[in-house]
Amino acid sequence: MALLEITDLTIGVVTGETERELVRELSLDLEHGQTLCVVGESGSGKTVTALSIIRLLEFVAPVRTRGEITVDGVDVTELSADEMRAYRGHRIGMIFQEALDSLNPGMRVGGQLIEAYRKPGSLPRQATRKNTPLHREADTKARRLLTEVGLTDTDRVMASYPHQLSGGMQQRVMIALALMADPELLIADEPTTALDVTTQAEILTLFDRVRREHGTACVFITHDMGVAAAVADRIAVLYRGRLVEIGSKEDILGAPRHAYTKALLDCVPQLGVSRRDGFPTISEARLEAAMNGEPSVATEVKPLSGADAPANGGTELVIENVSKVYGRRGRFSMAREPEVRAVDDVSLRVAPGEFFGLVGESGSGKTTLGRMVSALEPPTSGSITFGEHRCTENGLTGGERAFRRRAQLIFQDPQSSLDPRHTAARIVAEPLRELTGLRGAELDRRVAELLDEVGLPEGTASKLPSELSGGQRQRVSIARAIAAGPDLIVADEPTSALDVSVQGQVMNVLLQLRRSRALSFLFITHNLSLVLSVADRVGVMHAGKLIEIGTPDAIRLEPRHDYTRRLLAANPALPSLPRTGLQSP
Repeated sequence: MALLEITDLTIGVVTGETERELVRELSLDLEHGQTLCVVGESGSGKTVTALSIIRLLEFVAPVRTRGEITVDGVDVTELSADEMRAYRGHRIGMIFQEALDSLNPGMRVGGQLIEAYRKPGSLPRQATRKNTPLHREADTKARRLLTEVGLTDTDRVMASYPHQLSGGMQQRVMIALALMADPELLIADEPTTALDVTTQAEILTLFDRVRREHGTACVFITHDMGVAAAVADRIAVLYRGRLVEIGSKEDILGAPRHAYTKALLDCVPQLGVSRRDGFPTISEARLEAAMNGEPSVATEVKPLSGADAPANGGTELVIENVSKVYGRRGRFSMAREPEVRAVDDVSLRVAPGEFFGLVGESGSGKTTLGRMVSALEPPTSGSITFGEHRCTENGLTGGERAFRRRAQLIFQDPQSSLDPRHTAARIVAEPLRELTGLRGAELDRRVAELLDEVGLPEGTASKLPSELSGGQRQRVSIARAIAAGPDLIVADEPTSALDVSVQGQVMNVLLQLRRSRALSFLFITHNLSLVLSVADRVGVMHAGKLIEIGTPDAIRLEPRHDYTRRLLAANPALPSLPRTGLQSP
């Protein structure tokens, strides 16, 4: 008998007298010890399904569930709230997408691990009573699991608060936390989305090893096909709440039958495949035609207008011997904080109209360098020159307002960088009003032009960020960044949390803007496949140093530094898999 069986599951969110179906007639199963990857774009029903298995969705939305969710022969939809509370953790564990948001910020890691310990016959949280045999058992198990997930300094980790750990360490703690009660089924919801490629590779390897050693079955949710290729035994593909395809990893990746699965695979950036002329994106019209049996490919590449060539006579960005040190003692300060050299003696030139990619793992100094180029932070030493503007440890010359017109920053997370109280039109209008002095009808007309230029539909102007999708929010951020007509854009991980198709749409906007406006880009990312497919040159950062610069082909085929070779080896990619038969639902 399968460990998990979902039969004809339909989930609807109830608003007033209407019900909107989020998942429709979903049926799938999972055997003991296997990993089932559930893939699909945002809104396909992946997370809704996961939260329904563990019965957490009912706490965040008024939902109505029909069908069966059977775990080891027990239909969890029939359990009472108290019965389900005992089932959670002990029989079903969960690893959430954002580890820092999921861990209790006011509680030390050790206390959270011990709180999750559940011995058969014991009451919830009984292990938290100190100086009891159960507490000592929980403490011992917590330390053993932390060691298993690679956190060998258990005393320090147990005594730390979540914010004192790196992103990779937080995710390792989440894996240990999920295993504290020895669950038979583990649900992992996008656990590596925000991690760089080397940390992601470590977490995936660790996750697979720990899961196999504990004999735990897993439902692994992701929108990254490369990640699915690394961890899955079987893959289920969801589209608009329906299961469109399910089969072995080799079948789904090597011989997909459904048009949507083929479209997802087409959108994945691949090493050695240039996307300078545009990324494929999923066309709803083409997809519907293909799903109706018409001979149609569901993806399309809309040609970019203009020539892909650097502008002549523009402004060069010159970075000379720049360092940034945190924790340095000030002239009148008696504090003795340890120094952290976030950026260490970096020199770089970005030509006018050049698309320069900057890659490296978390903590390598990429974002810090981007913030200094954007004059959001001064360098500790060295200088950054852009035209008449020069940024040193003494500040910015040439006037900040004039600099903001020429250089802008696109932040990683539009959810936190856009004011939630302002409409899209007001967000885009602000830099126009403050930096160019536009007012009245002319301002409204220019805002409408900018929203149209980044591909946002009519009606977006009056919407709040919470009413927009992730890709739409990022387009609003781009429109805001280009509003004042800058020459340089610093893009800090602008596509890291987006689905592959939406990522392609956003990249197409950036590539088109580069051509139509002759913009220079400092594009910061940890997605090696993405940046190697679009950049003119790529710089690799490690431990604050710029260790290698080269063309995409040189970086990919002839990397000079060992760290670059490690990045390439850790980069998730779709393997060449045999094409065989496929199971359709």
